Amino acid sequence: MPTFDFPTWLLSVFLAPFGLILGSFANVLIHRLPQEDPAERNVVTKPSHCPGCKARIRPWHNIPLLSWVWLRGRCASCGWRIPVRYPLVELLAGLLLAGSVWVFPFGTLIWAKGVICGYALIVLFFTDLTAFILPDAVQFPLMALGVMFTLPQLVWPMHLTSIWAPGLTLLRVETFANGLQPAPAWSLLGQPVSLLSSLLGLAVGYGVPAGLNLVYRLIRKTDGIGMGDFKMLAWIGAFWGWAPMLGILFGGSLLGSAVGLPMLVTRKARGQTMLPFGCALAMATPVVVFYGPAIWSAYMGMMR
Repeated sequence: MPTFDFPTWLLSVFLAPFGLILGSFANVLIHRLPQEDPAERNVVTKPSHCPGCKARIRPWHNIPLLSWVWLRGRCASCGWRIPVRYPLVELLAGLLLAGSVWVFPFGTLIWAKGVICGYALIVLFFTDLTAFILPDAVQFPLMALGVMFTLPQLVWPMHLTSIWAPGLTLLRVETFANGLQPAPAWSLLGQPVSLLSSLLGLAVGYGVPAGLNLVYRLIRKTDGIGMGDFKMLAWIGAFWGWAPMLGILFGGSLLGSAVGLPMLVTRKARGQTMLPFGCALAMATPVVVFYGPAIWSAYMGMMR
């Protein structure tokens, strides 16, 4: 019997509320982890409170999306304006979980891997955008987790799971493989991420930007890339392997240049102006993970 036989749309409806709840917690991480005071970084026991007046938020004022609309984007106690980032993050997390079953087979390791990666990218995008910080508390566990994702396929190689797809099509997918597996809206296949590729991605992800930054520092006497960016590339390399990581670094550099160069030309920024490179890496990651092989094949075809 197939492990999961629910229609894809029903899984989306079921998972979306959990995604909204995770989005609410993502807002807690985004606000608290960049704080300097250790007590303010507590995301486990410290209750939700208004950043403006510190009043504790009542449960009915903390319902994802709905409470922000109901309160018209303001704190119920002091009227502090709640940034639009809060419902946006909740919406993104809801869409992430609801949409995940359309591109990753639900219940497989690659599904869990994709959801965790996407959730982490949402958190890191907004911490870098708002505070120019990529928290170690998020990134160090992801480095270890990326390597651990490769271990089950070593213990149970070629373990298969049966999954129903729309149209009563029965798919047989590798339960633990890290390569992209067939799903209703996804047909391209990627290569599984081996333990060696994950370890190389971890090492090269940190080492390449660190080397580039060293050269930049020798020339300009200052850092060109923050250490948080090194760590972000390291865990992305551990998740997806060294080759996609290099593609993400290249894509992130293009996006960063597309924003930074016009700012330099129009003198809205100078050579020492900080730019959130982690945001560019976060946007480049899904493009490279999903379409990297197709983009590379198209490029190689143009070079012939």
